Amino acid sequence: MKRATILLTALWLTLGATAGNPEADPRAVVEAGNARFTVLTPQLIRMEWSEDGRFEDRATLTFVNRRTPVPDFKVRDTKSRLTITTPALTLTYTKGGRFSDKNLKAVFRLNGREVVWTPGTEDPQNLMGTTRTLDRCDGKKLGREPMEQGLLSRSGWAVVDDSPRHVLTPDGSVWKEWVEARPAGDRQDLYLFAYGHDYKQALADFQLVAGRAPLPPKYTFGYWWSRYWQYSDNEFVDLVQKLKSMDVPLDVLIIDMDWHETWRLRKKNPPRDEYGQRIGWTGYTWQKELFPSPANFLRWTENEQLKVALNLHPASGIQPCEDVYDAFTREYGWTEKGKSVPFRIDDRKWADAYFKTVLSPMERDGVDFWWLDWQQWTESKFTPGLSNTFWLNHTFFRHAERQNPELRPFIYHRWGGLGSHRYPLAFSGDTYATWGTLAYLPQFTATSSNVNYGYWGHDIGGHLFRAEQTHTDPELYTRWLQYGVFTPIFKTHSTKDPRIERYIWCFPDQLFILRDAIRLRYTLAPYIYAAARENYDTGVGMCRPMYYDHPEQDAAYEVPEQFMFGNDILATAVAEPADSVTGLAARRIWFPEGQWYDCATGAMYEGGRTEELHYTLAENPWYARAGAILPMNPPTVKNLQQPCDTLVLTFIPGADGELNHYEDDGISQHYTTDYAVTRVTKKQEGNTVRAVIAPREGSYAGAPESRSYELRFPATFPPRTVKIDSREIPYARFPKAGQWTYDAYTLAPVVYTGAAPCDKPLAVELILDDDAAARQPELYGKSGIFKRCTELTVEFKLEQGRFGETYLMLPKEYLGVSQCPNFIQEEPFRIREFIDAFDGNRAALFRTTDKLEIIGENFKKRLREQIGTL
Repeated sequence: MKRATILLTALWLTLGATAGNPEADPRAVVEAGNARFTVLTPQLIRMEWSEDGRFEDRATLTFVNRRTPVPDFKVRDTKSRLTITTPALTLTYTKGGRFSDKNLKAVFRLNGREVVWTPGTEDPQNLMGTTRTLDRCDGKKLGREPMEQGLLSRSGWAVVDDSPRHVLTPDGSVWKEWVEARPAGDRQDLYLFAYGHDYKQALADFQLVAGRAPLPPKYTFGYWWSRYWQYSDNEFVDLVQKLKSMDVPLDVLIIDMDWHETWRLRKKNPPRDEYGQRIGWTGYTWQKELFPSPANFLRWTENEQLKVALNLHPASGIQPCEDVYDAFTREYGWTEKGKSVPFRIDDRKWADAYFKTVLSPMERDGVDFWWLDWQQWTESKFTPGLSNTFWLNHTFFRHAERQNPELRPFIYHRWGGLGSHRYPLAFSGDTYATWGTLAYLPQFTATSSNVNYGYWGHDIGGHLFRAEQTHTDPELYTRWLQYGVFTPIFKTHSTKDPRIERYIWCFPDQLFILRDAIRLRYTLAPYIYAAARENYDTGVGMCRPMYYDHPEQDAAYEVPEQFMFGNDILATAVAEPADSVTGLAARRIWFPEGQWYDCATGAMYEGGRTEELHYTLAENPWYARAGAILPMNPPTVKNLQQPCDTLVLTFIPGADGELNHYEDDGISQHYTTDYAVTRVTKKQEGNTVRAVIAPREGSYAGAPESRSYELRFPATFPPRTVKIDSREIPYARFPKAGQWTYDAYTLAPVVYTGAAPCDKPLAVELILDDDAAARQPELYGKSGIFKRCTELTVEFKLEQGRFGETYLMLPKEYLGVSQCPNFIQEEPFRIREFIDAFDGNRAALFRTTDKLEIIGENFKKRLREQIGTL
């Protein structure tokens, strides 16, 4: 049986492409001559004016639902003036003409002051949205296209001018609707978002009228391998086997354009076709020299549990040299035999023939989705003003929805304007591989949430080299991959350039650090998937700017390099090389109020301040909110399509907390109704820490009846007693189910429950010594030093050897620091003694090393900076 096809397009529930009703409730509508106003929410008003007095009730490419609950509002209508008052604003229209600053205004209050909006008002405080592509981007210097304005602004309002957007006209075809230009004539169609600084509510209401951002399949949040290279089938087999041999997880295999015949593209400066494209850029015929049996290759990927996408550049239509030419021209009714058929996705008949004869046969063979790489002309040559990008997204989605209504359709494409959030996922284009680009991507990705476009994927490592770049910078690639863990789509990629490497085994000094980044992505997958579900429910993206939660704090607007990743993780990118002497790279972080636990070093930071922190290359900084409970995968998970019978719960220290752990089947559209939530709480009273896992609520196809839990409590002293459901369980150095142990490198008690029914509660208690809570701050930051010492110990020995002292023991003060976790691991109940000794040895260490003549001054500084600052 063939694998079901999934195209990377948007899920649109079971309600059809435009979901909801584009015609507003008549009770929400107020007309005044040639003007019409629709009160969609107390803060969101649609304002229409038309020269002929006719108004638009069809869905547009942006707005698909206007049948919102009718809010309370009052109308005062006089001969010359119309006033609409909601609990949030007052809108006044002086009758008689096209909207302008002379006849239309809205007034509302923001932080105690009056704000007035009129048509044409410039808004320099708009917080921006996104752009179609980052092609040629090098840092904040954008490439071909500028950033577009977003829905949020510090001024408290934003306006969407929907006047030029095309409409969707229902029809009797399998597509259910098709694009159409608006009627001729002078028309205005404006939407005023007057939400003040309630940014999350603005996004929720945008989702209400523009549709939800669908939840992608779970596997899309795994690791994607991609590279523009002339791979053959056996090279892909070798690549996958190498990744597996190194214990590297993998879910998605992207096959760039060399899967198809490229003809004269292989030549230098290839000629152009009649559409202005390089001959061979568009193609649909497998290169049999590289893939002798595409069907067998796709069966192999299925057996390996890999999802496969092929790259498409459809701009040159269907050429006579393509294998599909005869089938397509018969279906389409093309009579000019031997001549190419132009690309025309906005022609229903063309689209019908294209999906039926060109793509569907390959989907039946096992192509899971298409990478729709449209980078040609922006507007249709047949429907004036229509975005090719948007309409490709729409049609590919609708096709995927019909192909298999059970599975979640999605596309992999570019931003096509407002409304594109209904069609995730996205790729940002061909950026330069520079530190400046890496520094800019956190801002770009988070800001895109201002238009609910929350699923950007970037070419991790960068796509292009500049002429002066001679080789891949291992440090830059490592930092980019580390940042990629906290991006929506985790895909390495580059152009066809032999100077660029993406194989992690090509960087032996960074190999394990690179692998750790990929593994961390899989560790965090349950948390990431829940953040994606939250985007579907609320309209708030997975990566969001700091000002969503702190709109009145100036600092939240001044840290574009950091962002919230879901509700409980603050993430960033280290975007500068490490100091050559200390081995540390700087990163300034603004911490909001509360406490924040550094998951890279184990340090705890007080909020309400900015810190300059420093990290080794092995450290990928991310910070969890004190009290957060993070759902995680165990290290055995190497593929997100496989069921996992263990859930790791990490209880971040510093506060009590709670978690609603989300689950569904990971692939079907039934998540809209069939899903499960498990509530987890942690509370400490005195010396007792109690974690309770409540019975699971809800269900879905394949939901397990039982699961095992691994509960981790970082920066916590070993407990005197551990209980599961009031039954004491034993400590074990090498634990099994129903036992607990102590991880000295994270200073964490770890409890293994064994299989437990999901429909029954489970309680775990840690009874600590009386001084454990008071002394807990002594544990913060030590795990970072323990891990740094694993590298420093090797360097220390090499440094002594450089001076000819290979037989000397390392200083006892250093060994007292570096060996501390190993002492704790062997005898965890003596931890207080070992921690006291650690503090004493660290205090004395630098007095000793400063006097040593068998190590250099640079290494002395490296020791002091790496060990002495945490």
